[in-house]
Amino acid sequence: MRYRHEHKYILSAQTAELLRERVRAVLRPDRHSGGAYEVCNIYFDDQTDSFYQEKALGGFRRDKYRLRWYNGDLSFIRLERKHKDGSLSYKDTISLTQTQAQSFLAGSFPMPGEAPLLQRLALLHRLHRLRPAAAFAYRREAYVYAPGDVRLTFDGHPYPLGATPPDGRSSFPGFADAYARLLEVKFSGFMPGAVAGLFRGLPLARTEMSKYGLVRERGLTVHESAPRYAHTAG
Repeated sequence: MRYRHEHKYILSAQTAELLRERVRAVLRPDRHSGGAYEVCNIYFDDQTDSFYQEKALGGFRRDKYRLRWYNGDLSFIRLERKHKDGSLSYKDTISLTQTQAQSFLAGSFPMPGEAPLLQRLALLHRLHRLRPAAAFAYRREAYVYAPGDVRLTFDGHPYPLGATPPDGRSSFPGFADAYARLLEVKFSGFMPGAVAGLFRGLPLARTEMSKYGLVRERGLTVHESAPRYAHTAG
């Protein structure tokens, strides 16, 4: 397990565009994505919404479990557990088949003997009855800088899974007043001066907001998206 620093900032449209110009002069687009791409997510929670409540109450240590894939490509699905200790975080990840993902969405979790992450999820399901709690996507631009293992991403508004990506506006009511872009900066050990200097003089607003938390906060649980995904995956 490897902890990384994770800082988030809310950006206005003007600040996002100015910072993007600076970033492109120093960092390079993520080689796996070629720059911009769609991040698709289904988040799990239990019957009492424990994961959402931990976030809403400002818990220092908390977990999130999700299925994630990119650009609508169901041939590469990951199950992720994201663990946070304050501003430090790490992820456990395992690849799933479409059949496994469909089984999870239907409430069928693996028995012991599988990979540790799957065992953990199965135990949580037996104890607390996990369910798909939110399904949404967003557009992301990703840039990397090798010293300090820096990854910097510009994220747009969440929109319903399977919907057409909005052209700078949210498809969910009420998100347009939340932020223009969400900036996430992740790094290991130290923040290189060349990257820190990109933020100089910009009106950045540090936040602990998560997109899952924001979707749930606004009552947009979108349970109906999970069955549609399960049908597609099958």
